[in-house]
Amino acid sequence: QVLTGQADAEEQLLAITAEEANEGFDLLNGPLVRGRLVRMADDDHVLLVTMHHIVSDGWSADVLTRELGALYAAFSAG
Repeated sequence: QVLTGQADAEEQLLAITAEEANEGFDLLNGPLVRGRLVRMADDDHVLLVTMHHIVSDGWSADVLTRELGALYAAFSAG
């Protein structure tokens, strides 16, 4: 989703975040993990990752966050 140049981009991001948090999961058909990339500006993006508690806990969410950060840093460095 692109919010670049919109005056209320931060408010829209909060609304998108709430929408993601409130959307249910279909435990039979999935997906149980969803990702959504929001472009705030040409060089500013927000990655929202929403997971059902059946597939993650605090420890695994922390591991995922660290690994995504490391991958992003490596990609950014070239």
